[in-house]
Formats: sequence, structure tokens, C-alpha cells
Amino acid sequence: MMLKIKTLINDYSKPLLLSVILSALSFVPISSTQAQDGNYILDSQSIPSLKGEISIDGKLDETVWQQALSFELNYVTLPYENTAPPVATKAYIFDGGDTLYIGFEAQEPSPENMRANLRDRDNVWDDDLVGIILDTYGTQKLAYHFYVNPLGVQIDAVQSEVNGTESDDWDTIWHSKTHQTETGFTAEFAIPMTSLHFNDGGNEKTWGVELLRWYQREVKYRLSHIKVDRNNSCALCQLQPVNGFKEARKSQKIEINPSLVVSRSEVRDVYSGGDWQSDTDIEFGADVNWHITSDDLLSATFNPDFSQIEIDDAQISVNNDFALYFPEKRRFFLQNQNYFDSFYNLLHTRNIVDPDYGVKFTSRKDQHTIAALIADDNVTSLLIPGNLGSRVTRLNESSQNAALRYRYDYGNDSSLGVTTTLRESDNYHNYVVAFDGNYRFTDSTAVRWHILGSETQYPDYLADQLCHNCSNEASVRARGDEKLTGIAWQVDLSHNARNWWFYAKHIHNGEDVRADLGFEEKVDWQYSILQGALVSYEPRFIWNKQELRFTWSQDTNINNDKLRDNWEIQANLFGDYQSKISTGIGTQSHVGIRYDGTTTDIANNVPDFDLNFAFLFFEFRPAGDVYFSTLLRKGDTIDWANNRRADQFHWQPIISWDASRSLQLKATYTYENLDSADDNLYVVRLTDLRADYQFNSASKLRFSLIYENSSFNADNFVFPISRRYKNLGGQLVYTYRYSAFSALYVGYSANAVENDQLGSLIQNERNAFAKLTLTF
Repeated sequence: MMLKIKTLINDYSKPLLLSVILSALSFVPISSTQAQDGNYILDSQSIPSLKGEISIDGKLDETVWQQALSFELNYVTLPYENTAPPVATKAYIFDGGDTLYIGFEAQEPSPENMRANLRDRDNVWDDDLVGIILDTYGTQKLAYHFYVNPLGVQIDAVQSEVNGTESDDWDTIWHSKTHQTETGFTAEFAIPMTSLHFNDGGNEKTWGVELLRWYQREVKYRLSHIKVDRNNSCALCQLQPVNGFKEARKSQKIEINPSLVVSRSEVRDVYSGGDWQSDTDIEFGADVNWHITSDDLLSATFNPDFSQIEIDDAQISVNNDFALYFPEKRRFFLQNQNYFDSFYNLLHTRNIVDPDYGVKFTSRKDQHTIAALIADDNVTSLLIPGNLGSRVTRLNESSQNAALRYRYDYGNDSSLGVTTTLRESDNYHNYVVAFDGNYRFTDSTAVRWHILGSETQYPDYLADQLCHNCSNEASVRARGDEKLTGIAWQVDLSHNARNWWFYAKHIHNGEDVRADLGFEEKVDWQYSILQGALVSYEPRFIWNKQELRFTWSQDTNINNDKLRDNWEIQANLFGDYQSKISTGIGTQSHVGIRYDGTTTDIANNVPDFDLNFAFLFFEFRPAGDVYFSTLLRKGDTIDWANNRRADQFHWQPIISWDASRSLQLKATYTYENLDSADDNLYVVRLTDLRADYQFNSASKLRFSLIYENSSFNADNFVFPISRRYKNLGGQLVYTYRYSAFSALYVGYSANAVENDQLGSLIQNERNAFAKLTLTF
């Protein structure tokens, strides 16, 4: 692998020289490293180290709480700007050596109005919550979130300032209880130091802390113990510095999570009328985590299970020229996933479909972050990219997969990273080397950049497999008789101030660049975008925030042949009943599919369409237990099947109802009508129904049903097509969760299809399964 990296560096010495120059700029020091509170610097607070018997019952009646560091949550930071809160909240925090303790007293003059539901963990974001944000390294790059609702349902999440994401896919083991009173509720948290990552040792540490309460009423109040400066775009830079944690250590610990999956699957060929073909499978697997230190984690997985447990959300695949994206759900790949974050998506672990094993090492020490992953895959799934479309295919061979990421943080305002990935099988390989960095000029202005080079060789048979009259231009480059080498780079500049923001970005993806372990679906492609907005927080009628946004963007190939021009103006209003209205109009010039699919040329090889569109999105909560949203889009689009201009109407309403504290119902309906060549082309109706019944905090029953009902005007297609297509899939799953990582799942799913040939819905799949995971 090192030989391949050296070859790439030699091939791309000029772009890498650019990265070195940008790296040097990234290391210009900035003096301000202390948290700001409005126009003044927040003083550091010292957290006491206390010993005492604590019973985690949510009551805060032990005397040790009287000695804890306490804070009043005196500011509403959303939707208002550091105003007085509508209710009183007090928080307590102290260091218990091997455990961090947090307590809350949340006052509520009308306890009957509290929003609290029994739900699965990480699924109560719309409830009243109390919690804490912890930056345990004090680097303002990464933070942990911990919350509970008044019924004690937990949320844990991780926030990455590097790419601006916050994910509740991250789970850890911690303890909490709540206690409801006549004037509100109290809560106790006990977060083991073994569940956190931080710089180990006996020295005093400085962590960033924010204590929060989400108070759900006519608006969604965010209550905090610190003010938030809206002229500072870095959220983690504004946390309260808290000193102490001298005794915080994370002793070596080995955690074993064995799993057992028993399933019986039955399928049949509905066209031949054949018998059911059944397969009973018993699979053992395990995840092993070795917490070497508080900074270092070595993980391994053996035969990880890829059962979804809950089916993916419905997505329309009709008239879609690019591959659909589905998120990762397996714990081994999710754990410390953010350590691999960069601006290109270079590691999308769902590409690793059927591994027998995987090994991962992650570490953070002071300014250094490192992550490494190795896994095999019995199914080599490939995303074949292009500039007018992409597709997914599979090779008939197993592969080895590896990723390595290192990031150096210079102070709190800049960083430099390097990433390399590898996918390799007998007749195929893809190697990537990438460099990235970011630099914050001021509290509100930052620049980011990323550059990568790749080498790819496909097997001889892949070009023929993809071609199908070469309708996808990416297949032209998939020849086994040549190696594809290419570069890609991007740079963006952002400025986020209180009353206006600006964003500019340019991406250049070479014709032969590939990132097969990630999810980059466009090559031979350049993209530029300029975006800006004016923002007002002055109350107007029921609206407490107004935004007027302007967007221009352009797509070309690397020869600067135009693919798309786009102009758009959008208005956003935020107000009472947790409401939001977004509406806008735009115009595009967009090319269609190539006339000659055996070449990647754009000039004189594509039609050009002028497209106009308008959209409206509206969401609100008319009552605390009801949520409604709808998306309407009307305008021109492209009929990709026939390479023509088309008229599109798209409608997607969503309604969610907390029928009781235990029962939640949700319905999503998607309707799309497309007219082309002065006649209807298709109508797609997609219904996604979900029902969850939570018996208690550990036990849940979920029912899911996805129904697609599509009709096609076969006379308006240039190729034969069935006039109707229906697909009905359902799933019933019972879950008993012992802890964050220990659970029992028992479920049944079935699927049926219909088209012209079949005449009616006929069942073609059915599955029963049980899955048990434990923690030792």
C-alpha cells in the first residue's frame, strides 16, 4: 500500500504542493481561545471532586448535591436571543472520580402540560428535555450530548464541529433517573468516565460544558446557563470552561458484545409460479471493544449482522438519475465514526456489505486524532459515478477494505488532516490519498479545503456488465485494460453573522477520480455555488425569525461544458406553534442524457432544457402531540427515461400523532405526477406507515408498512414498460432493550409485488427472525 501512496504523490505533486501552501495558511495562530459570553469572556469554573453515596433515583436528596457546582439556566438562546426564561431551571455538577454526576431541578408551574412520552432511546427529541454538552478535550472540535425527558428516556449524541454534524447514532452506557414533583421534575445523571474519551493522567483538565433544557410549548425554547453569540458561528467555541477532573481516569476495560441471529427466509419466483424456497440461517457474531486508555479504543467485529431490524424509509427511485443513499446502522461501524470525518465522503461503511471481520483503532491525544479501519467483504459493491448519473453494481469477487485518517488540530481554530483508503480484490483496486484543512479567520468566518488523488482498475468484464447500450456514461471509463488516475479538490468560504450569512464553494472532480469506499457519485464534474441570506429576529405577527435567501449555482464538466445553471430565491419564516414556512422560485438550464452514450462528450451531444419551478414547505405543531408538514413542488423537470422536458407535481405530507404516552403513529405520503410530450408519463404514490407502542422504557412493539402504487403510460415511453407496478412490504418487530447495547429483537416481515404480467399482488418474500445482543 505504501508503494501505491508514493505513486499517487508523484502523480499529483502539483495539487499536493497547493495543499502544503494551504496547510501553512491554516497554521496562522489566532489569539482568542476562550469562550465568549456576548461581548465578554466567560470565566473558568472549578468543578469540585466529591465523594459520597449516591442513589440514582432522580430525587437529588443526598447532601453531596449541596456541595456541587451549580448553575442557573437563565437564558433563552432559541428562538429568542438570550432573553429571560419562562420557567426556572437549576443544574448541579460534580466529579466523583470514576463518574461524572449531573443533577437538574426543572420547575413547571403546570405539570400537566409537560411533554413526555415513553419512546425508544434517542427518539424523544420533541419532548421536554434536560441535559449537558461536554467537550472533554477542550479543543472545540467534538462534544458529547446527554439528555433525558421527564419519564427518564435517554438521548445520547455526538457533535462534530469539523463538518457541522450532530448524530444520535452514537450510543454509550450511562445511568439516569427522573422524579416528577408537583412543581416539575428532577433528574440525576451518572456518566461513567469509561463511557467518555478524554486526555488521561492526573493533571487538572479543562472541559467545555453547557447545561441545557429544551422546553416544548408554543415555541421550542432552548434554555442555557450561558449566553450564545449569534455572530459566532462556532457553537462549541462558546461552551463554559470547567476545570478539574484530576482523578478522571479510564482504566483498561474489555467489552464483549456477542450476538445471535436466527432467521428463516422464504422466496419464490412469482412469474413461474414456483414453490417457496426456504433457507434457515443461524449466525453467531461478536463485537469486542478494548478501552486501552481514555484516548485509545481498539474494536473488532466478527461476522457482524446487517439485518436492518427496522426497514429503511421509503424513497422514490422512479426518474432518479443518481444512486440512493442509505445510512449505516451497525454498531461497530458507527462507533467513533466521526473520527473519519472530512469534507469529501471518503468512508461510507455501508459499502462494506458482508464482512467476516473488521478491526478499528481510534485515538485522540492532545492535538492528534487518528483512526484506522480494516475489513473484508464477501460482496464488493461499487458505485459507478458520472456527471449525469450514477449507478450501483457488484463484482463477483470478495475484497479487502482499509481506511486511515489522521488530523492535527492547531489550537482551536485550524486543523490539517490526511486520509487514505483502499479497496482491493483479485481483478480490481481503488486507492485514494487525500489532504484537507480548515482555518477560522474570525468567530464568524472560516475557510475549508480538501484535495485527493486516486488510482482505480476495474476487471475486464465490468464494462460489458455496465454497458447495456452504454446508457450510463460512467461505463465508458470502466475498462479493464487501463488504470484510471484522477484528482479532485474543493474549497469553501463561509461567513455567519447575526443578521446575514454568506457561503461560497467550488468543487473540481476529475474524470477518472474514484472514492469507492466512500459515497462520491459525481466525476468529470465542476460545481460552484454562491449563497447568501439576510436574517431578522424582530417579532412580526407570529414570526420570530425571518430569512431571505439567494442562491446561484453552476455545474459543468471539467472542460467547462455546461451541465446546469440554477438561480433561486427563497423565503423562510419561523414562528409560534413551532411553525416554519419555506417558499421559493427558481430557474434552471439543465442538459439531458447524451445522444451518443459511447462517449463522455457533452458539447453537441446533449439536449438543453430550460426549467422553471416553485416550492412550498410548511410544518407546525397545532398541539403538543400532533406534528404536520407538507412539501409541494410544481414546475419543470427532465423525463430521464425518454430524454425530454417534463412537467412535475410533487406532494409529500407527513403527520405524526402521539396518541398516548405509549403510542405514536406516523404517516408519510408521497405523490408525484409527471407529464411529458403533452401526455401523462407516470403517477407514483408511496405510503409509509409506522406505529410504535412502548410498553415501558425497555419494551417496544413497532409496525411498519410501505406501499408503492405506480401507474405508467406505456404508450408515452420509448421502450416497453409495464403499465402498473405495486409493491407492499410490512414488518412487525418486538424489542426488549436491556441496555444501550443489549437487546432482544423478534420480528416478521413480508413483501408482495404486482405488475401487468402478474395481475394482482402476489407475495414473493417472507422472513421471520430473532436477534439477541448482550454486553459483558
